[in-house]
Amino acid sequence: MFASGLSASDLAGREIFLWGARQLGFSTLGVLRREGLEVAAFLDSSVDLQGRTAGGLPVLPPEDVLTRPRGGFFIVITSGFFYEEISEICRGRGLLEGQDFITAASLQRFDYQIDVSGSCNLKCISCPRGNFTYQPGAGFMSPDTFGQILDKILVEDPFVGAVALYNFGEPLLNPRLPEIIGLARARGVATSVSTNLSFNIDLTETVKAAPAWFRVSVSGWGDNYEVTHTGGRWGLFLQNLTRLAELRDQYTPDLNVEVFYHIYKNREEDQARLGELCARLNFPLRLRHAALAPLDVVRDIIDHKPLTPEASATRALQLLSIEKAMDLAREQKHLPCPYQRCLWITWDRKVRQCMEWFAPELDLAPDFLKISAEDIDRLRRGSEHCARCMADGIHRCYIVYGDESLIGRLAAD
Repeated sequence: MFASGLSASDLAGREIFLWGARQLGFSTLGVLRREGLEVAAFLDSSVDLQGRTAGGLPVLPPEDVLTRPRGGFFIVITSGFFYEEISEICRGRGLLEGQDFITAASLQRFDYQIDVSGSCNLKCISCPRGNFTYQPGAGFMSPDTFGQILDKILVEDPFVGAVALYNFGEPLLNPRLPEIIGLARARGVATSVSTNLSFNIDLTETVKAAPAWFRVSVSGWGDNYEVTHTGGRWGLFLQNLTRLAELRDQYTPDLNVEVFYHIYKNREEDQARLGELCARLNFPLRLRHAALAPLDVVRDIIDHKPLTPEASATRALQLLSIEKAMDLAREQKHLPCPYQRCLWITWDRKVRQCMEWFAPELDLAPDFLKISAEDIDRLRRGSEHCARCMADGIHRCYIVYGDESLIGRLAAD
């Protein structure tokens, strides 16, 4: 099952840790449990996750394990975006790849983003739903279609333990989302959901369906929120977030919910208030610099092309500019593209070239059910689009925006 010929029997007597307590971590946890292997804990560098539980397991600081004698533990790196950096940390501590640690890529071909909703209730100025001229057709994936897609995934990629039910769509708009979550659970596959929570919805059945991981996006407090979560209503969001905490406590205490805060200019007070709210609701607050999506717009900025008014408005509010982010991205452009492991399947079964690009010419295949995983991999990795993106370092731009350690370093400058 593992890289370098490592088998489950080789891990007898060793504690297994998963480094990365998010979607890929839950996927790997499910796979290892299916193989009869017990995991001791998650590791994560996020201070707000440490001391909590994920998937019923404790979340520890990586140092708690890295300082132990080699040979008594084994690490599976389950960070989707920072696996190369974490691998280097492990090597620097004298750990051997294939013997003391592996990456989750050794287990599964792709991380799957299945957009069960082809629409969103918001038109955020930082998102292609609000700043991009082209808009794809809207609709919802049916449970039957989802089941067919998931069955194909498990045949071609049997060590998949979780799938995401979102990318640029709002999954909770799909009225059959609880059924979809249930279909995945029946197949031993966990699900993750990302939502803006800024519309009228009864969350009860979705919470009772028990997705493994729930991300709630936010970008400010009160009026500030309604500018950048464009079309959202702060009072409704606050009501739904509180209700989510109540339903979690009532039905699924192990449900992992994180509030994902996008930092713009002049938001220090907002962040503090959100921190207090999350502490009261027992939700971790994850931070990232607010990015401008999709990468098509980043390319336009580099090429000095005109932007839509919405994209320009986002630029004026960003704390970390595209120019500064790209300077940092170019410094790491020799590193691999994490999105080549992420496969975006749209609500109407299209396969996209990349989960972070939006233009329609980047449709890779019209129907996921009619193309093999091998052909998808070949077409994506051989594309001129990917080659140019990586040559310019654009593939690392959003990695910079998601670097939590950078937030602290820039704040100290």
